[in-house]
Amino acid sequence: MDPAEKQAIKEKMEAKGVGFDKAAEELKVPEQILALYFKDDSNPIPKRIVDGLNNLLE
Repeated sequence: MDPAEKQAIKEKMEAKGVGFDKAAEELKVPEQILALYFKDDSNPIPKRIVDGLNNLLE
């Protein structure tokens, strides 16, 4: 996932009022880990996290 895709997901989260804390709780992952995935220089986000975020934001 490139930085533009990560930014698009972050913008959707902000628009819906979903923070990393709520998203992490819904996805059952630590909030710090979720935040690390969204750093520009981090590793790719696992598919289950991306799919979970997309479902949460629909």
